[in-house]
Amino acid sequence: MTDKRAGHAPALFDDVLIAEDIERASNTGREVALASRAEYERNGVPLNDLLPCEEEGPDGTVLAHCMKIYLPRPVGKFGMVFRIALREGKAQLVYAAFGVRHHPRDSHAPTVYEIAHNRLQS
Repeated sequence: MTDKRAGHAPALFDDVLIAEDIERASNTGREVALASRAEYERNGVPLNDLLPCEEEGPDGTVLAHCMKIYLPRPVGKFGMVFRIALREGKAQLVYAAFGVRHHPRDSHAPTVYEIAHNRLQS
């Protein structure tokens, strides 16, 4: 992946998708999402913080060719998922979703992984 700064990958954000995610987030989640987006658009996403998503997760999600980052770093309760895409022959991270990584057992709220899965499968 090409970097904006050494050790960082460029990221593209969809205003509509991130607005949907911010709308459903808590105040803390909104702050984390907006600060992370600003940082990543300015400097790129730190490669050392990116983790591969499971191609097929235990919750039925399919996130092949996706990377995740925990927010706030290093292991915050929120996460962002990016799809790896080629643009003009260069790899880039394309925003897929922001949200809570794992909810309590009885919660029916979607996780960031389920949100990303639903967007990428439609």
